[in-house]
Amino acid sequence: MKIKRPEILSPAGNPEKLEFALRYGADAVYAAGENFGLRSGAGNFSRDELIKAVERVHSANKKIYITANIFPYNSDIEPMKKYFGYLGELKVDGVIISDLGAMAVLKQTAPHLPAHISVQANNLNYMEVKQWQKLGAKRIILARELSFSDIKIIREKCPDMELEIFVHWAICISFSGRCLLSAYLTGRDANHGECSQPCRWSYGLVEEKRPGEYMPVAEDDRGTYIFNSKDLCAVRELRKFMEIGIDSFKIEGRMKSNHYAAVTAFVYKKAVDDFMKDPGHYVFDPKLLDELEKVSHREFTDAMYFPEGNINQSYKSSDYSSTCKYAGYVKKNMGGQKALVDVKTTLKIGDKVEVITPEGKIFDVVIKGIKDSSDMEITYTKQFEDYILQFESMEIPGPYSILRMKI
Repeated sequence: MKIKRPEILSPAGNPEKLEFALRYGADAVYAAGENFGLRSGAGNFSRDELIKAVERVHSANKKIYITANIFPYNSDIEPMKKYFGYLGELKVDGVIISDLGAMAVLKQTAPHLPAHISVQANNLNYMEVKQWQKLGAKRIILARELSFSDIKIIREKCPDMELEIFVHWAICISFSGRCLLSAYLTGRDANHGECSQPCRWSYGLVEEKRPGEYMPVAEDDRGTYIFNSKDLCAVRELRKFMEIGIDSFKIEGRMKSNHYAAVTAFVYKKAVDDFMKDPGHYVFDPKLLDELEKVSHREFTDAMYFPEGNINQSYKSSDYSSTCKYAGYVKKNMGGQKALVDVKTTLKIGDKVEVITPEGKIFDVVIKGIKDSSDMEITYTKQFEDYILQFESMEIPGPYSILRMKI
């Protein structure tokens, strides 16, 4: 049986992250305009930025999908009609929606645009997939609550439907984000893109007749994180999904860093490429997991797909960890072992920095000199400013190379 190469679909929270995803190996990106997306905290794209994004992606012979997966009210329908008409004019490669009304609007205003049914629609069974197919959907993004065996059945029952699954990042305690907890506690509606993630907070128990007496639900003296799910990481099991014919591997994280966008795209592309070279003798490269550990994350699990004997919740903490700190990226090679760098943390002369390039090379450099925007020599940087760094290295990092410091 010939195995189809799946698409690597990366998050593009803003134009800069889109560029990193493309350069580090994504086959497609998903992004949001200023309305109707479920990540209001992401940078998102203005109309002008969206025009440029579509042009940039298509010039690279890749695809861009636009998220419009809120659950719309009556007041959203007319603006949604105008927005979908605009996306039709842009000729985006698909629109991600969750709602039957949004589907009707899309078919009415831009029928040529492929409809991708969002994970928010909770697509849990093959009958639901078949029904969406009858309505004209091109792709189904399957619910994260499904096991691998469930997904395999859907693939067998729906051979003509494109299927997409999440392979990396956050797991929600509720069915794919359909949660009222954030709105109740903070006034921020998860179903309109504003989740404050209160499920990950530490809680104590208070009995009604003893107000003010907080009893930990006792994992440790900090409280418990009974809803605090680990982060999904399916990179070790990709071959199983490729063997059953999944069309797209989706990476979550439009609000994450450039470092995250780059490394996740690189790792998942490399894992897929390694498998496709020789499926019969494929062995997972553990160095790829080491790369993912360098990006800020919670504990990893693939237990949503392979639940036997695994635990999805982390009872220790909801804090993030990583083995590296994102230090910045190269904007321009200046020649003479110098580069213009967008610095994200404090760097000083003598620091040893690890580099990863868009081609996947990883090597160390040492900072031998620093100049600020006025061309003055200094001994250390500040955060979030551009500096000219001079390196001591046989190889000088080129544009969009990422700098990071081992922790």
